[in-house]
Amino acid sequence: MPKQKNTVEILERRKTMIDALITFIAKHPKAKEEAHAKGLEGGKNGLSFPDYALIVPYWNKGDIQLRLLKSGENWMDNVEDRQVSDDVTNMSDKEFNETLEEMYQKANPDDDEDDDDDE
Repeated sequence: MPKQKNTVEILERRKTMIDALITFIAKHPKAKEEAHAKGLEGGKNGLSFPDYALIVPYWNKGDIQLRLLKSGENWMDNVEDRQVSDDVTNMSDKEFNETLEEMYQKANPDDDEDDDDDE
């Protein structure tokens, strides 16, 4: 029955990765507000900030790392430089928000969020 053991291990690993994403999103209000669950290749799940960022769980020596990657059409020309952070798991909410904001601005330079023009 080695196949059953392998299947159980795979499912436990996937559950651990999903639990890491749930824990992360619960600690970061912006992620909870803006991120969408996204199915990825290989049966993985990640958190997508549409058109500019993606958080993907990876195994690293028995631990889970949540890597922050550039995502969307605006980043596709420079695929080798997609990784922004090796692990955002313990990143403070403030640092995470600043990083996301910087990524958004770089991906959407023409998007002017300055509301002063409306007055």
